[in-house]
Amino acid sequence: MRSKLSLLLIEDDASLLDELSIFLEDFFEIIDVATNAEDAYEKFVVTTYDLVITDIQLPKQNGLEFVEKIKKKKPSQYVIVISAYKEVDYFLKSIELGIYSFLTKPFNSQQLINTMIKVTTILHHLNHIVDTQIIRLHPDVSFDSKTKELHVKGELSLLTLKEELLLSFLVKNRDVPVRNEQIMQEVWQSDGINDSTLRALVKRLRDKLGYADAISNLKNRGYKLNTKD
Repeated sequence: MRSKLSLLLIEDDASLLDELSIFLEDFFEIIDVATNAEDAYEKFVVTTYDLVITDIQLPKQNGLEFVEKIKKKKPSQYVIVISAYKEVDYFLKSIELGIYSFLTKPFNSQQLINTMIKVTTILHHLNHIVDTQIIRLHPDVSFDSKTKELHVKGELSLLTLKEELLLSFLVKNRDVPVRNEQIMQEVWQSDGINDSTLRALVKRLRDKLGYADAISNLKNRGYKLNTKD
């Protein structure tokens, strides 16, 4: 059974908001809407959303400033940015914030459909992972997402608190790259950690997992936990 997906949609154009809401009902069972960043943030802090879609040009606060704000609160949040503007600086800032996709208006219908199919496939996969307690990462390696226990070749492998936090985060996003800044926020609640400290933590966890290419370091994209089951 596929999990129900939830969406927070922010767009200040009322007609476009209605149009998008109707279109996205084919992909999301729960859709909350807002016409400005302040109202959207009030919804975000009390509700968990699988995806946030926001326009850039919003009243009261720029959409990218809103994305930066929610990413600080939840670094793993999936976000799609939409805009009528094609300036390079908007695109680069969006990439810097670790968004999933950047779409320009007017929309290409097929591109919009393809993007929704891809992102909802990922979100369904991630929700399945969260709902499953025992997650097999490799024929000889499993992780219990409830007790946070790692078993390698039938033996319990003890994890430090930071290793546990890192592995839990990577498991939630397995086979999907996560940026260094996202990991730092998740593990240390700060994005000011030295890269060498992060690399050392990843190496220790990679060694404990014990299988080849368990965690990949992807240039300019962060780290990815690779499953071999």
